[in-house]
Amino acid sequence: MDTRRSARRRTRLRRAAALLAAGAVLGIGSIATIAAWTDGENATGTFGSSVFDTESQSAGSPAYASRPTAPGASLTFSATAMSPGTSYYAWVNVRTTPASTVGGSVTLTSATATGALAPALQYRMVRLASTASSSNCVAGAFAGTPVFVAGGSSAYSAVTTVPASPVANPIGAAGAELGFCVEVRVAPGSASSYQGQTATVTWAFTSTSSG
Repeated sequence: MDTRRSARRRTRLRRAAALLAAGAVLGIGSIATIAAWTDGENATGTFGSSVFDTESQSAGSPAYASRPTAPGASLTFSATAMSPGTSYYAWVNVRTTPASTVGGSVTLTSATATGALAPALQYRMVRLASTASSSNCVAGAFAGTPVFVAGGSSAYSAVTTVPASPVANPIGAAGAELGFCVEVRVAPGSASSYQGQTATVTWAFTSTSSG
C-alpha cells in the first residue's frame, strides 16, 4: 500500500517538475522578446535653385536691359531707301545678368514681319567672335567661316523664317556676352511693285539655362 502511494507521489512530483521546467522555458522566451533594443537615424538635405537671366542691347538700345517681349531692342539698319541686292547691317548683343549663377545657350527661335515690303526681304545672321558693334557688324563678318545662325555663306532666308534646326549659341554665367550681326536685303529681281513700301521685322531669341 505504501509502495503504491510512494509511486503515485513520485509520479506527481515528476509531472510538477516538468510543468515548472516548461514554464521556465516560456518565461525566458517572453523576456527575450520584450527586452529587444531599438534605435533610429535621420538624414536632412538643404537645396537652393540657380539664377539664369539674360539682357540685350543694340545700337538703338545701348543700355543692357531685359526685353522679353516685342519690339525688344531697336536694331539700327539705316535702311529707308533699299534697292534689290543691296545689304544693310545691324547688331544685337545678349548677355547673362551679373547675378546669373549658371550659363546656358541663346537660340534664334522665331522671326515675324509686317508690312507690304516683307515678302521681298531676305536676311542672314552670324554669331560674332566677340560682342557686336558698328565696326565689326559689316559685310566682312559674313566672309570666311563664321557661325551662321540663319542663312549661309551663299544663302539667304525669308525674314519670316528661322532654321528648322536652330543653332544653340553657348553663353556663360555672370555677365558673359554674345554678339550677333544681321544682314537684310531686298531680294535681287524683286518686282517693281515693292517700290516705296515698308516693313518691320522682329527676331526672337530664347535663352535656356544649362542646368
